[in-house]
This record gives sequence, C-alpha cells and structure tokens, in this order.
Amino acid sequence: MNKMDLNMMSQAAPDEENRPKGMLGALKRFAIFAAPLVVIVGGGALLALMIATGPKAKEKGEAPHPPAVQFAVAHARPTTISINVQGEARPRVEATLAAQVAGRLVWASPKYAEGGSFTEGEVIARIDAADYQLAVVRARAQVAQAQEALAREEAESELARQDWAALGRGDPPPLAVREPQLAQARAQVAAAEAALRSAELDLNRASIRAPFTGRLRERRANVGDYVGPGSPVAVMFATDAMEIRVPLTDADLASMRLPVGFTATTANPGPSAHVTSVTGGRIRAWEGRLVRTEASVDARTRLVYGVVQVRDPFNVRNSAPLAPGMFVSARLEGSNRETLVAAPRSALKRNEFVYVVTADNTIDVRQVRPAQTTADEVLFREGVADGERVVVSVLTSPRQGMAVTPIDRAGESTAPAPAAQQELDIRE
Repeated sequence: MNKMDLNMMSQAAPDEENRPKGMLGALKRFAIFAAPLVVIVGGGALLALMIATGPKAKEKGEAPHPPAVQFAVAHARPTTISINVQGEARPRVEATLAAQVAGRLVWASPKYAEGGSFTEGEVIARIDAADYQLAVVRARAQVAQAQEALAREEAESELARQDWAALGRGDPPPLAVREPQLAQARAQVAAAEAALRSAELDLNRASIRAPFTGRLRERRANVGDYVGPGSPVAVMFATDAMEIRVPLTDADLASMRLPVGFTATTANPGPSAHVTSVTGGRIRAWEGRLVRTEASVDARTRLVYGVVQVRDPFNVRNSAPLAPGMFVSARLEGSNRETLVAAPRSALKRNEFVYVVTADNTIDVRQVRPAQTTADEVLFREGVADGERVVVSVLTSPRQGMAVTPIDRAGESTAPAPAAQQELDIRE
C-alpha cells in the first residue's frame, strides 16, 4: 500500500463520521417548522369536534310577542277654549297738549301735575289773554262799522230804485240802483264778522283745555314760561279704556277661531279676557275683551298681535287702577262652549301625532292639530273620537298597523290579535 492510498483513506474517514450529524440537524429544523402546523391542525380538529358534539339552538315555532303599550281612553266633554297671554297696558288714546297761541302762562290748575285728573273741556292752564281781548274789541268795532255802511248802502239803493221807477223806463241798470256798492258793503260785513270770530277763537285758545277725560302723564311747562304756537305743555292719556297688546300664534288664532284683521262687532264681540297683575303684593284683576287683531304678521317672529281692551280701568269699583306701563297676564276665553275630546298630554307625540289603539289591538298613526294644549291634557276638535284608546307611553318604533299589547293605567292587558305589519316607520 503506497502513500497515496493511505491519504485517500484518511480523507474518506471524516466524511463518514460527519454524515450522521448532518441528518440529525435536518430533522431538528423540520420539527421546528412543523410544530405550529400541527398545533393549528389539532386546534381546528378540536373546534370541529366541539361544534359537532355541542348543544344545538332550538328554532322557535311562534312569532315574537307584541310590545306592550299603556293607553288612556279619550273622553268628550263641553269645554270653553282658553289661552294665556301676556302684555303691557297702554292708553287707548294719548295726546301731547300744545299751545295754539303765543303768550306767557299766567295760571295753572291745582291738578296740573303728573297724575292729575281732568274732565273733557276742563281748563288746565291759561295764557295771558290781554292782547287777544283787545283784538276781540277791535274786531267788534269793525263789524259795527261794516254793518253801518251796509245799512247806508241798502237805503241809497232803495232810493235809487224808487227814482228809476218814477223817471226811468224798463229794467234799471245795476249801477243805477247801486247794486255793486251794496255787494261790496255786504262783503265788508262778512269780512269783519270773520275777523271777530278769529279774534274770539284766539281768546278762547288762550285757555288750554283737556281734549278728553283723562289724566296727565307728564307736565312740560310751568307758570311764567313763554310758549308759542305748537309748544308742548303736557302729555295726557284717556282713562275711558286701557289696551293690552298681546302676541298670538297661528295655533292661538285657530283655537279662538279668529282671523287676521279681526274687529269686534255687536254680533261678534270677541273673546272675553280676564286680566291679572301682581300689585303691592296682591293679585289685582280686571275684566276685558279682545276687540281686534292686527292685519299683519310680524316678519321676524311670525306672530299676530291682538288688542285686549279694559273699559273704565280707573273705576273705583276695581281693586286697583290698571295704569299705563303695567305688565299683566290675560286669559282669553272663547265666546262659545263646544264639545271637545280630551286626552292626557302624553298622548300627543312630537306635537302633531297620536297613536290610536284599534279594536284589533293595532296602532293607527294619526296626524292631528290640537285645539288646545295644557300641561296636563290636550283637547281635539277632530282627529280623535270619544272613547278611543290613545297610547300614552313611549313607543320606540311605531308603525301603521303594528300589533301591540295594550295595558290600561290599572295594569290590565288585553290579548293582541295577529295583524300584518306594514313598512311605514314613524319614530317618536
């Protein structure tokens, strides 16, 4: 055996020794990558086994039970519609009194002060009338002179007619009988009489009088002040009636059955009004009436304003006077008593819907317009009939024709009859 053979044997021996070690590493790498796959497959098999051997859900053989609703029975009763409004009292008539002639105030009534009461025609203050008295005297003298001149012309005209009748022929010409001169004399008399009436009128205007029965709101001049034509002297308001301007919605007009631009007449005097106000820690009351509504709608608030009138607000029979500027509440009552259907306030849904439980225990969705709504109940002229059952509880998803289990307020229920459900879904 030579050296070359020994070398080849020595190289083959290590390869044979390393071969088992390489196979063992390959097996280890295969086990590392195959382990997750084995876990996943095993888990899936276990889940399938659990589903196959687990309990199965039983199918229900009957329909779901209809939802329970609480209802109340609507009842018809004679009712007078009323609404509550608020407003500020103001005078029916208010005027600023001004001097019509110039002069100095020389006298004022003892009542010439804020709150003073005057009757129609009563003198409030006087302006110095000396100049106007002299003007009246001069005007009377001119009237006397003009009348004397007219009498002389009438006499001369009569003499001229007699002379023409004695000496002339035919109809006399106007100048011959002094007709132009007579007409001029008559015109001078008329002018003098007009000047006298003007002077007397100025003299009368020197006394400032109350134009109506009322009270002074404001005094604007004092004795000794010089005033001219148009100078304010006082502000006065009438006490025969006080008015309250109140806001009305379209629903209020419908409840009272009043049109826009309504004016009270003998045949239709308008709704009565009970006016109240807290004064001096006590509730004061007055009786009035809605006499008119304005003929326009406020563009910003979409309201129509009505006017409540209280007659004789300063009468001693009242517990207290209804003075201008007072903030009051008014309850308007309809003029006619009518039969309306009443239901609890909770029966009105979204202010326009009512859910009526029919005889076969299904829902009838109705869109209504209540005649009046209070904190406790709602009144209908139409849309709901006497004796019908209306839903007063919360119904999450009401549908037309929906089957329900009605429960009255005593807790008793009635068995629902099966009914077809439609697609209409009206949510509260």
